Amino acid sequence: MDSRRRVPSAVFDEATAVLDEPDWRYVAQPELSPILRGALDAFYEKGFRGTTVRDISQRAGVTMPTLYYYHGNKEGIFTALLECATKDVLARAYAARDEGGDKPEVRLAYVVESILLRTLISPRMVALEPDIRFLSAPNRDRFERVRTGVERLLLGIVREGRRRGLFTVSDPVLTTRALLDMCDAVPRWYVECPPKYQAVAQKYGAIALNAVGYRADG
Repeated sequence: MDSRRRVPSAVFDEATAVLDEPDWRYVAQPELSPILRGALDAFYEKGFRGTTVRDISQRAGVTMPTLYYYHGNKEGIFTALLECATKDVLARAYAARDEGGDKPEVRLAYVVESILLRTLISPRMVALEPDIRFLSAPNRDRFERVRTGVERLLLGIVREGRRRGLFTVSDPVLTTRALLDMCDAVPRWYVECPPKYQAVAQKYGAIALNAVGYRADG
């Protein structure tokens, strides 16, 4: 029996939404090729528009024809990095939600924790995500579906908690977006993975419960 968790295909491309590890809390450092390591340095420093293929090839120590052979163009390199950063975000979020059982407060804390774990393990890659807007429509839509899927998942949990009287938040939609913005801001505080990143992720889960006005006696 395949123990890997899958996200509903209606939310995101099922082929990229597979969690290989049985524990959503385990996040391995992404293994990057020399080309992608050089590209990460360049994109992080200069952004997508400010980075040239020549710059990447020089940082990676490979010829430009080699770079084009493996990735096609600059956008191909950029999307390869984003794939490393986002490929299992939804699968982890769904696994975290499922582990929370029927308790919206536990589900919310776990889902936020799962997002933070992925972000903190490779903050510089996650910091590239705002430049998704510069990609061609197919690639842009592909990565925006990930964020939309996470937003819908969180919103459903927040609404359920409010319906049960556990969350006192007045605007679930706005609050959900604020939670996502909180997660997006993490790369501004951590350039590299902090030593106690698991504890940081758990604290963000607790902050999320405060944001929705969680009441244990609800």
